[in-house]
Amino acid sequence: MVGRFRLIEPARRACKHFGREGDGAAHGAQWPSAFHRCMAQSSLIAAPGQGLGTPEWLDVHFEACRPEYEAMLRMVGVQSGWRVLDAGCGSGSFLPLLAELVGPNGGLVALDTAPANIAALERRLEVSPLGCSVALEVGSLEGMPFADATFDAVWCANVVQYFPDAAVPSLLGELRRVVRPGGLVAVKDVDMTLFRVEPTPPFLIDHLSEASLGDEEFGAWSQGSLRGRTLRRHLEAAGLRGVWQSTLLIERWAPLLPVEERLWTDWLRFLAQAALQRDIPADEHEVWRPMLDADDPRNPINDPTFYASEGQCVAVGRVPSATT
Repeated sequence: MVGRFRLIEPARRACKHFGREGDGAAHGAQWPSAFHRCMAQSSLIAAPGQGLGTPEWLDVHFEACRPEYEAMLRMVGVQSGWRVLDAGCGSGSFLPLLAELVGPNGGLVALDTAPANIAALERRLEVSPLGCSVALEVGSLEGMPFADATFDAVWCANVVQYFPDAAVPSLLGELRRVVRPGGLVAVKDVDMTLFRVEPTPPFLIDHLSEASLGDEEFGAWSQGSLRGRTLRRHLEAAGLRGVWQSTLLIERWAPLLPVEERLWTDWLRFLAQAALQRDIPADEHEVWRPMLDADDPRNPINDPTFYASEGQCVAVGRVPSATT
């Protein structure tokens, strides 16, 4: 133990990174590393349809979108030798690439509010160590257990989207607090206005989002999930400088890879369960209902013309120095 952190010692060799078979040339990637193979194996034994915050589902989502997700992290500007915080690390999907970017002289801290995520991550790192030191911590973004200016950068992927608009200023203020002057704050979130599934009615997701905004349970999540393309303005309001943003449309067509089919089957089931409890147009209930059953021939996932898209946005800004 190092302080309050469980320290995972670095491997003797730097970690390797890989991608999907068949389109590696297009994405500049090769086969998954041992770390990601461990992730894939753990996700395959999980019961389908679990909540979207479980380590298993997070693994599936990352693997299905890994070329695009890793491209978004690479554009942030993390440098060799840096100390970086993965704030809301989930099951640690981004840690291998972060370790590659900071190199053996850098270091990572992975923070997550869910003890199950940290426990799963610790087991994975013991099986497949990374190329730099990694410290693990259970804690909340709303009051992180780190001193001011501890890190050179913070990476926060698909976490702020789960908070309502009113909470965003304090969350970004906390991310800024723990980064040194001149360091980077990078936030990646979904934008559900870019979510589309075919063949379905064109406004199906819009109607669900609108109905969910007023729901007591899903209202805050829905608010955050529609905020992605305004992240830049929120980082600017938090006092960060030189803020820029990039939005990436992630598209998949049938026939799907197995991990892609798993992702979209579970995601559509989750959304269908929500839709059937919302005040949406009555005829749309019959569109959503088949998505509860992966084997239903009316489920879009079984259509040979299936298409799906999701939008992911990354915004990056610098913590100002005392002279700026």
